[in-house]
Amino acid sequence: MTYVSPTDAWSLVGSKVLDVEVILDVGAGICPQPFVKNPYVHICVDAHRPYIERLKTSVTDDPKFILLNGRWDEVLAKFPDKSVDSVFALDFIEHLEKEDGLRLLREAERVARRQVVVFTPHGFFPQSYEDPNKADRWGMDGGYWQTHRSGWDFDDFSDEWEIVCCPTFIDRDEDEQPLPEPMGAFWAIRNLAPGEERRYDVVQNKSPWAHVKKALEHGLPPSAFNGIRSVWRRLRRLL
Repeated sequence: MTYVSPTDAWSLVGSKVLDVEVILDVGAGICPQPFVKNPYVHICVDAHRPYIERLKTSVTDDPKFILLNGRWDEVLAKFPDKSVDSVFALDFIEHLEKEDGLRLLREAERVARRQVVVFTPHGFFPQSYEDPNKADRWGMDGGYWQTHRSGWDFDDFSDEWEIVCCPTFIDRDEDEQPLPEPMGAFWAIRNLAPGEERRYDVVQNKSPWAHVKKALEHGLPPSAFNGIRSVWRRLRRLL
């Protein structure tokens, strides 16, 4: 357990987040996780399609992003065991009923090889959007998905989780009005078995094809390049 001030919270948590290659960002909304700066693959999952569409406009030229529109449980069920390096659920678990939130933690531990990182208010933070015409915090129509349905405490996480808590992290309500007293929030970080073997190999300029591919991609028409790439892939499967 570590207590931290609002000014030091992000840097301290960032120092504990592993620099990995493949991450699964559950409930990403329009704000993907900020800690892993340059993963090879960044999978963002959200149930509200307008969030995914808005996120698509901001990452359209970045090939590392994979954007999936679907409920967390439907999407995670399709991932094999230990199929990504890290799972992030930031500002998400409080939007689930408690039983579903606990199930999310179990699924995240199943899917992740290296680490699971969760962020949530400390205790129940009231937030509801009963008026269907009321915009959410981002000025969009995702009120149903932004409603808080559970509160979380340190005891909800086993001793295998490291807790970083900021007792005065939240200072505004759902309408961006100042709270009478700031409310706490915490990160729960679960490091999994170190040194577990990866199921993939990221190739970065390890063969002549990496250099040839770049030259061909820029010098040939797309149809010609795609044809050469298809032939190359078939040859590799035969070798």
